[in-house]
Amino acid sequence: MFPNAAPSRPTRPTLPALHPVSNWNVVLYRKTESAPSSHSYDPSQTTYGSFYIQLQQQACSSSPSRSDVLCLRYQSQQQKNTLDSYALPFTVTQLTDVNLSPESVPLSSTLAAASSSASSRFYNSDQQSVRINASSDNPFSLLLRAKAFLGVLVLNNSTNSTTANTAGIIRPFMIFVTEDVCMGQLFDAHIFRIAQVATISLRDNPEDEVYIAGIKKLFQGRCFYYSTDIKQESNMNRRYFNKPYDITLCAQRMVQGHDSDIRFFWNRGLCLPLLKYNIDIRYWIPKVMCGGIEKCRSQSDEIDIWLISRLSCERAGTRFNVRGVNDDGAVANFVETEQVVLLYRQHNYSSFVIVRGSIPLFWHQPRLQVGTHRITISRSEALSFKAFFEHFKHLYRHYGRVLVVNLVEQRDNEKRIGDEYRNLFHLLVKTYKQAQQSHRPCLGHLTERDFIWFDYHEQSRTIKNCTPEQFVRKMLIENAQYSIEHALQQQSIFTYIDNTTISLQQGIFRINCIDCLDRTNNVQLTIGLSVLFIQLKSLRKQINSNSLFDQLKDMWINNGDHISRIYTGTGALGQRSIAKDIQRSVGRAIQNNLRDDEKQQSMQTLIYTYSKDSYLHERSVAALLTPYVISDGLILTEMFKTRRNYIRKEEIRISVGTWNINGDKNPALEHEYPSILDAWILNGAENMSSDLRKTNAIETKGFVANDYKKSMPSILAIGFQEICDLTATNMVWQSSVNATRWVDNVQNHFKRAYPNDEYILLGNDQLVGVCLAIFIRRDLAPFVKNIAVDSVKTGMGGKLGNKGCVAIRLVLHNTSICFICAHFTAGQNEYNERNKDYKSIMEKLSFPPPSRALWHDHIFFLGDFNYRLTISRTQVEHLVRNESFMQLLEYDQLRNEHAEGKVFREFREGPVNFPPTYKYDIGSDVYDTSEKARTPSYTDRILWRSISSDVQCKQLYYGRAEVKTSDHRPVSSMFDAEVEICDETRMHQEYVNIYKRLAPSNAVIIYDMRADLSQRRTQLIDEFDSYVKRKYGLNIPIIDRFFTSNSRCLSLHMFFENGDHARRAMEPKEDQLPSGVYFSKQLVNLNEDFALAQKLNLLFSDADETMYAESIAYDLGAYQQPAREALSTLQDVTIAGLVANEESTLPSTEQEVDQYQKQEKISELISFDSDHSTLNNNTLFNENSFDPLHFAAKSVSNDVKTNGDNLLSFDQNPSSTKSRFYIDPFDMLSEPSHQTNSTLLMNHKNLQNQSIFYHHHPPPPPPPAPQHQFIPSRPAPPAPRPIAPPPSIQRPLTLENLNLNPNNYNNDNISNDLLDLGDPGSPPPSPKFDPFG
Repeated sequence: MFPNAAPSRPTRPTLPALHPVSNWNVVLYRKTESAPSSHSYDPSQTTYGSFYIQLQQQACSSSPSRSDVLCLRYQSQQQKNTLDSYALPFTVTQLTDVNLSPESVPLSSTLAAASSSASSRFYNSDQQSVRINASSDNPFSLLLRAKAFLGVLVLNNSTNSTTANTAGIIRPFMIFVTEDVCMGQLFDAHIFRIAQVATISLRDNPEDEVYIAGIKKLFQGRCFYYSTDIKQESNMNRRYFNKPYDITLCAQRMVQGHDSDIRFFWNRGLCLPLLKYNIDIRYWIPKVMCGGIEKCRSQSDEIDIWLISRLSCERAGTRFNVRGVNDDGAVANFVETEQVVLLYRQHNYSSFVIVRGSIPLFWHQPRLQVGTHRITISRSEALSFKAFFEHFKHLYRHYGRVLVVNLVEQRDNEKRIGDEYRNLFHLLVKTYKQAQQSHRPCLGHLTERDFIWFDYHEQSRTIKNCTPEQFVRKMLIENAQYSIEHALQQQSIFTYIDNTTISLQQGIFRINCIDCLDRTNNVQLTIGLSVLFIQLKSLRKQINSNSLFDQLKDMWINNGDHISRIYTGTGALGQRSIAKDIQRSVGRAIQNNLRDDEKQQSMQTLIYTYSKDSYLHERSVAALLTPYVISDGLILTEMFKTRRNYIRKEEIRISVGTWNINGDKNPALEHEYPSILDAWILNGAENMSSDLRKTNAIETKGFVANDYKKSMPSILAIGFQEICDLTATNMVWQSSVNATRWVDNVQNHFKRAYPNDEYILLGNDQLVGVCLAIFIRRDLAPFVKNIAVDSVKTGMGGKLGNKGCVAIRLVLHNTSICFICAHFTAGQNEYNERNKDYKSIMEKLSFPPPSRALWHDHIFFLGDFNYRLTISRTQVEHLVRNESFMQLLEYDQLRNEHAEGKVFREFREGPVNFPPTYKYDIGSDVYDTSEKARTPSYTDRILWRSISSDVQCKQLYYGRAEVKTSDHRPVSSMFDAEVEICDETRMHQEYVNIYKRLAPSNAVIIYDMRADLSQRRTQLIDEFDSYVKRKYGLNIPIIDRFFTSNSRCLSLHMFFENGDHARRAMEPKEDQLPSGVYFSKQLVNLNEDFALAQKLNLLFSDADETMYAESIAYDLGAYQQPAREALSTLQDVTIAGLVANEESTLPSTEQEVDQYQKQEKISELISFDSDHSTLNNNTLFNENSFDPLHFAAKSVSNDVKTNGDNLLSFDQNPSSTKSRFYIDPFDMLSEPSHQTNSTLLMNHKNLQNQSIFYHHHPPPPPPPAPQHQFIPSRPAPPAPRPIAPPPSIQRPLTLENLNLNPNNYNNDNISNDLLDLGDPGSPPPSPKFDPFG
């Protein structure tokens, strides 16, 4: 995510010393106030609530005290924003000398009052009241006492639309911790786990609670922690660090005095709204970490052991939503785990850090295919290496030497991704060897030996009668083939004795498997046990028993559960009992397929807060660099206005082509592909002229600009319609044969005909007959990011894919480009349906930010839109013969609907200077001679739109090629489009300059007047509003104003949009209202340097704040593009929901599809096979064993023995039994087997549409399935459901029955793994906000 804009300058500024905060307790009050009619967005709202947050303890004499409160006031007139501007709909003020003294109220009653949905405006009537200053008109209601205030979450509720201006209602919430659990004392702090939170809507609207339900559930998932400082009883007590303990930092970085690590600062987005108003958040909001914390204490040895796992928020998410790496180099499930051994009486301690993270490639696995999670590598090496480099650049600079331990299998499905991982690491070493030798001698440690590929499952088969940690120690750590034991000694650990650093950790282990869960847990556990020996030795501590190691083992097992629960929804596999693994595996299947989207959405909302669904912020994902995404909206507005100060422009050529190929019924034209592609995609402008056209080249007709000059395109976008016949079979199991052939032919043609202009496939997708492929010039590959694909069905009201679109989006440098290929409803008079198709596409298309199609800088919309000409065929043919194309377009449905603003608003189409492209007799120039005799029409079109006048796109050519193999003529267009390239240093300086220009950011003027005017407050507000408008003009908007008073004067606090407006309104400093009221003005000008430093420290990471100073020498330096031959351009081609590569055999004909379904239908179920008699002496899982989610993600084959993440070793064979269970959670099948002699039992569906469970006694084994068959992502249509046998035959299998031995677990353990499926009243998630993934 945003932290990875670096490591580069500028570094973070230094903040003033922070005093310890030993208590985060706060009290929340609400005060009802009148809403001035002139400023109310909702005229029916005559009152609103303002909220006051009061600290219960002062950190120091200079920090906020109990007389200081935060006043938060919602402004309804600001609840919507314009397209290019974003202002928060509330103000925050820190008031001093406020006397709020509530009577004692139990926490439970106040919390109930705050959360009761039955109360009036969700606050009940028996709340206690207090008064602020004796002259206060309205009483204050005590809402709740809280353990901590976590910040303000701002939700944007904008929806997709056919226009770009889709700003929705903004809903801000305050979040408070109401219950926590103390984990113990670590160093100078108490560690707390958040147990319950309360959310209060600043809009004072109880209906808003439904939008925050997912966030509450996320915080209450027992994975968020914060710390409070221990109040020292005397100055004689020695402190561990020279600053308060920061839960986001490891001990080694704490000793160095670093600021917070924003990778692990999960609520920093909640802090940003307060920074706009110059609030020192360090004394109001604790830092919150997500992950897991375990502790044990040995009283006899006087030792504390802590295990702290910090989950990064850079690429946070759930298992099948977030995989691999993003373009900034952040990886999924990245966890930094710190093992601390603390001698608490001597204040001596030792720390060891180890990390895990997803394989840093672009890859994913299908979620709904519970039968086979085949790994798909979505980008080639040429497109992946830049992100791979960024990931390791950060690791090397931050931690020093990195030793990679890759645990994936060296065969079957995992081998492909393991090979590419190793190849890119070796290429990284090779590319930077010169830098190692000349500039940075420390990089001599960067060698190919630092990549260890340890096939965990294969190695486990070679050793018997060992526990997992014994196996790992013997086969990996103590194995001379690997360098683990030597690396442990070389990297060392951090040890601190008697206020002196004895040793530093100078390197890191990076462990991964596929999910970085079960196999990774076992390896990290074993390394942790080995490190404990080293830590005790370095602390000169001897222990008398092995109980400490047993306790540490349990801590690591629990740690694996914490990480797994966040990522998959259940605890880890492989360390508990078989029954526990079964329970958790079923839980994972349900969680991953049904509830992960809601959890993913909640994580993104928490991290990105008000940036989500805001056009201004989402556009900055592409237009600016990563950290600026969550900047203040007003500053972003100015950043876009002054872009010329930090960007330069380049021009690229884009070639776009669309063709309805009518099922591609003549595929034997291999020798014609070169001439077709040249005329259609490359040489359209040249082939218009017989003088320029090459011999045997295909003629083209159309428009060409006067300043057109021949050059090879930078980007090729090729779209097809009806690439396969639109039969019923293809709508479910569409053939990819034609699409694959066309993609291959395009690539092969360019390799042969244009060897100096190499193009690589950026991405492609197919929706039945609609196919879109994007190619890009290879030299641009390092500058491409944020590639995303989406499709929308519009056939049969969005149910079928015979009509619809495929869209591919990319960001080149700092400009976003979106291509949409569509096929609209056919029919002469169905233009209203075609309009609906367009609207449906624009409303449903969704990407990672920029999430809306219309929020991209350049949009190209191509396809067979099926708009027709409304005059008779005779008239059309007459006008065509006379080449009266302009007159012909007067009767074009698309032109007429566009002119009326019903479709393609803000899009443009170039001059149509060619005949209608539909419908021809195949192989001729004659329009349709069939019985239908369709009227010739311009069905095939290309339109474009550029969102800003600053980034222009010019059409150079628009025409058609005279290719006669279809009833449509192919259409193409050539564009010169501008792209912007940001200078990072200049952009940062511009950001700082804008902030200073708009300072003070709180923009508050206080108008002081006589105290006896207090009774005229309402009238005075209107008078001051009129005064400001009359004196300074309407272009200085007033955001908020409220009164405070004391015995000396009455003060009006007036908020302006920015500090520049406030400074203009300060002159003169004394004035008089028309009513004769004299007043003076004072500008609230806080320490702006400190305010700016706070913001920069939350937005940017510091390149120099590393594990140890010398690790900076490991920085890889600037990115270097490897030699062309070093990077492969091959990648998995995702078509029709399948993964096509050189090994795959995909169904194409109806007969093949039918056979495919019969062979593979059983694999769509979750299978539990308990044939333990086939086990060998040490391995539980083989081809017949329990692998319900197919963790091995292998090809469907009966003779491949592959284990998954849940590998266990046993000393003896279990008893032999033979039965198999299937779970069909999506009701895909009517029965689990096609065998006629299977005994089937099926329980009845209940009213909640629960999953159906099947049990059958298997027949004799069928013949082995053919190798290399892959399960499609779309299930087969259900067959007729057989009548179930009487229930007396066998009890149905249910989730409850899966707990094989419930007496072994207490209620707490069971609840840990049962799924909370959430609030059914929660709204459906909006499009995913993941700017970098």
